[in-house]
Amino acid sequence: FHAFYFYKYLQQSKIKEQEYLAKSNQAQLDALKTQLDPHFLFNSLNVLSALIDEKPDKAQQFTIKLANIYRYVLDSRMKDLTDLADELKFADNYVQLLKMRFENSVQFELGEKLNQLDAQLIPLSIQLLLENAVKHNQINEDHSLYISIQREADHLRVCNNKNPLNKTPVNREGIGLDNIKKRYQRFTDLQVIINETENHFCVYLPLLQINDAS
Repeated sequence: FHAFYFYKYLQQSKIKEQEYLAKSNQAQLDALKTQLDPHFLFNSLNVLSALIDEKPDKAQQFTIKLANIYRYVLDSRMKDLTDLADELKFADNYVQLLKMRFENSVQFELGEKLNQLDAQLIPLSIQLLLENAVKHNQINEDHSLYISIQREADHLRVCNNKNPLNKTPVNREGIGLDNIKKRYQRFTDLQVIINETENHFCVYLPLLQINDAS
């Protein structure tokens, strides 16, 4: 009699523990996702501010495009994962915003057939890497920024060349990269890989198959 009720109590305790862990993990994920909105908006407003001073005729066009892109950001906050094709389309639109400010000083290369891959990844992960590339590098007629997105095995490689703003070593483990790593840990054992050389900075994002991600 006592053994039966002890076993029943033990099972109920395990269920409650699992429910608590699930709620705790979801709360942590929600907290991470709330960083995306202000992070994107803050950086975009900085670009808009610079554009108003440098190219006021393009500032209005930038504002309209930014509003359209911002809808995707708001929608992404409701998702844990997003289709690769949607994320690449958003990244391309975001690069168009950058080109409105930097013109030919920003070059963007997208690997062939990437849009045809049936894969998912963390929402806004590519965009956060693009922001970092702009944040940490000189971009002008003498220092162009080259961004490349290619597939390598089960990862998506996002690379940019380096033209540092200063000679002081920069700690890249900021909000963006830390956010991406922690959100990926919820869905896969594959690691976010960072490979930095003297001339290039590359991040490898795990590509999640839809069946595996679910």
